[in-house]
Amino acid sequence: MSPVDSELVSYSVTDDVAFLHMNNPPVNIMTAALMRQMSAHLETIAANSSLKAVAVTGGGKAFCAGADVGEHRPENVHEMIGAFGRLFQQLDALEIPVVMAVGGAAMGAGFELILLADILLAAEEAVFGQPEIRLGFFAPVGVVVLPALVGRAKAIEITCTGRNYSAVEMADMGLVTAVVGAAELEDALAGVLKDIRRASPLVLRLNTRTLK
Repeated sequence: MSPVDSELVSYSVTDDVAFLHMNNPPVNIMTAALMRQMSAHLETIAANSSLKAVAVTGGGKAFCAGADVGEHRPENVHEMIGAFGRLFQQLDALEIPVVMAVGGAAMGAGFELILLADILLAAEEAVFGQPEIRLGFFAPVGVVVLPALVGRAKAIEITCTGRNYSAVEMADMGLVTAVVGAAELEDALAGVLKDIRRASPLVLRLNTRTLK
């Protein structure tokens, strides 16, 4: 791993919860390198039967502003698509709740990432959207996952208009679990994880598998 690629996603475990923190400033663009690192950590998480949840956060100005457009060039696209597919398959296969806390923008591939959250917390100023259509790109996870989450009509609106949505609008659609002030987001995440830590580990995994 090169110095440039190091620690794009940090990993830690505290009291039966795994923490993944994206650190690719300024806006956590989702490069193939970032996705490979997250996938490696998810492999470790999936193999640890003592874990009860995984928390995903992003530092800087945005939770994740999308995929690296430059890596969509013909010579890079296969690597990018492979890393993207593997990451989302791993998230979907996890048998513990995935809790995400969004303090800034979650756009494009970043928006698709939050669709894999089982519990999604958002700061009031967070912004969400699937703007790929304005750039001539396809949003594979968005078009597959959104209809089951928000219905076909809203899925068409989100993926075909490319418009931005507030955290409150996302909560009204049922995508965001709770909207809090920016200063309260860290405490809100800690509160959810505290509740999950009290859960029966066997039933927790049964519930998560059944509700996928």
